Amino acid sequence: MITQDDLNLLDEFLDESYKPKHTDQGSEEWEKMRIGRFTSSEIHKLIECGKRPMTPAELAARPKTGKGSKTTQVPDPSQMSKTGLTYIRQKVWETLTGRAKSSAYAYPLVYGKETEPEAVEHFEKITGLTTYSVGFQPWTDHAGGSPDRLIGDDEGLEIKCPFSDEQIDYLLMTDRFDLKNNYPEYYWQVASLLLFTGRKRWHFCTYDPRMTDEKLKMTHLIISAEEIEEDLQLIPIALSGAVEEKLKLIKAIS
Repeated sequence: MITQDDLNLLDEFLDESYKPKHTDQGSEEWEKMRIGRFTSSEIHKLIECGKRPMTPAELAARPKTGKGSKTTQVPDPSQMSKTGLTYIRQKVWETLTGRAKSSAYAYPLVYGKETEPEAVEHFEKITGLTTYSVGFQPWTDHAGGSPDRLIGDDEGLEIKCPFSDEQIDYLLMTDRFDLKNNYPEYYWQVASLLLFTGRKRWHFCTYDPRMTDEKLKMTHLIISAEEIEEDLQLIPIALSGAVEEKLKLIKAIS
């Protein structure tokens, strides 16, 4: 059963006066603060809703052939997705063991991390902006994120360095709607970082130094908190449900 203390923690997600605290990246405290927290890079798993069986009327209204003709389930916002529930259980495990789940080795991830400094330098060169590193930004006791860089007092930067040929698809993006529709994991990462840091604008870039045409090396979208205000309001709601489920599981097995 959820206690009043637990509910008070959930209320923090809806408290507009809450300010994130700074923790130096790589420090022991930084490592500890990430354990058991829902992070920006995986927030999309909590935003994705579950599904329910279609009603007889919905089944009858399906197309007779083609796309949708074999569909038997539809999205249900009141249900959490299987992906989200799996993610919550991962955070329960981290909370009860005091250990972060180990990430499998993948060269594309290593390549991205190694290429990031060059990407930041290129971004600063073409925009004239100056960026700086920052540590993990906790949001209450249950969430947070690590921005790639911050800019001034009101902006941030997220950079992806694709290892394969994904830059072609990224170059076709023109606005935040393309990002949300085609790469929801990155869209919600940026949205949550805007929320967690209280900043007004976030730059989303992809960088491929192997492109021979200089102008094709980097894509650049700017997402403002004002433009996505409705989506920003969804994140605390999704987190509240995830935290409630997390606390229930911990109480059930403790």
